[in-house]
Amino acid sequence: VAVGGLLATTALLAQYSAASRGVRVGTIVAVITYVAQAGVGLAGRTNVVPFDGVHLLGGIAVFSFLLATLVIRVETTAGGPVDSGTLNGPNHGVTPIASDGDVPSPVSEPGSTRVRDRMRTYLELTKPRLMWLLCLLALAGMGLAVATGAELDGVTVVATLGGGVLGIGAAGTFNHVFERDIDRKMRRTADRPIATDRVGVRRATGFAVALVVASMAVMVTFVNALAAVLTVAAIIYYAYVYTVVLKPTTRWNTVIGGGSGALPALIGYGAVTGTVGLSAVLLALVVCCWTPAHFYNLAIAHREDYARAEYPMLPVVAGVRTARQRIFAWLGLTLIVAVLLGVITGFGVLYALTTTVLGAVFVRSVVKQYDVNERNSEDEQAAAYRSFHASNAFLGAVLVAILVETLAV
Repeated sequence: VAVGGLLATTALLAQYSAASRGVRVGTIVAVITYVAQAGVGLAGRTNVVPFDGVHLLGGIAVFSFLLATLVIRVETTAGGPVDSGTLNGPNHGVTPIASDGDVPSPVSEPGSTRVRDRMRTYLELTKPRLMWLLCLLALAGMGLAVATGAELDGVTVVATLGGGVLGIGAAGTFNHVFERDIDRKMRRTADRPIATDRVGVRRATGFAVALVVASMAVMVTFVNALAAVLTVAAIIYYAYVYTVVLKPTTRWNTVIGGGSGALPALIGYGAVTGTVGLSAVLLALVVCCWTPAHFYNLAIAHREDYARAEYPMLPVVAGVRTARQRIFAWLGLTLIVAVLLGVITGFGVLYALTTTVLGAVFVRSVVKQYDVNERNSEDEQAAAYRSFHASNAFLGAVLVAILVETLAV
């Protein structure tokens, strides 16, 4: 009743304000859909309509109409065009950071160079910042497996996370190897170990191969064959399919490449059960939908960098306005799939509140991007980064909620 009242009030305010026609129509359609959904829910209680799924679809439809109306609202009230064009073209009007000749030649290391510095350099190759969220995703996959009645032991947890960390490190190192020349052209990546010749290509490649072997040894010995196969698939997906094939060639690189980051959900579930269940697939789908909504913010913040490197990221080839529209679309899909996951698994209040509150924070952060001065690149970058961090907080909190719901409750 409260939701219906708020929705009706919003629709009335839209009709008697200076809102655009799209906003007025959108709110009316949302109200009509809500009334129909409420009717289905009432009929379901009286056993007239036996399918709860119809009621759920009605709720999804209401949410979708409201999200679309929000996008129309922020688009029509933004102060002028967010983006007057794209940064397409070989030079993009951007001064390169460095050419091959600008990169300093390797300096002979003194004999007193500390082992700790060398270890830090190799650790940087593994992209450790990616590990916490991917490991949390694998743990959530294990939690979903436990919710089906499967038993979880400490060896499986430690081995899966250990083998996963080694696999993530291998994929990250291969990424450094394959992108070394392009890294030198981008401000964000110009100081990476191979780009600055702190580590040679041959040594980095050998290190990556060693990590793959170690990862497989752990997975096969202490987990199971399915987890090992999925881990190899994730490494190949990110290191080759995304980095070499998709990223330099298509604007859909982030959408298609998002599957690599979703595989830990299947790995965690498979490590416990030896199979892949529906709940794990839905969790992986949440991450697939979340990835564009997450990464497009980073691409907006560094679009000149990506243009300089001639990567066809969406904000580069289609503009910031289009990228923000896609963020809203993928965020909407993320929330819808997250709701489906909660319904199928029977999650409780904690999961529902976490998804709702953090989802709202994520949505608000994207809306706030329209408030920045489009002529001020620093403001635009800061706003995009706030959405980027909000997206991390959203997924991290949802995964923690899954763990609590499945393991602690």
